[in-house]
Amino acid sequence: MDIFEILTLMDEKEIQVNKKLESIISSNPDPFPFERINKGKSLLKLMEEIRKCIETDQLLLAGMKLKELEYHGIQLLLK
Repeated sequence: MDIFEILTLMDEKEIQVNKKLESIISSNPDPFPFERINKGKSLLKLMEEIRKCIETDQLLLAGMKLKELEYHGIQLLLK
């Protein structure tokens, strides 16, 4: 899988995570499920870090962060 495919898949996952965060917030106004909201925000931050690593040609670090993303439940690469 090449870098452009990974970026495209990551864009799709970011949209899914954002939609999930919006649905969590809108369906649970009180009390807020802070654990789920924080997980979504940390996933988005990790995706942004991966994107920056790819842009700066730090592909090894990007791969390590992709593994971390998979650990958190986001699968990008086909096995």
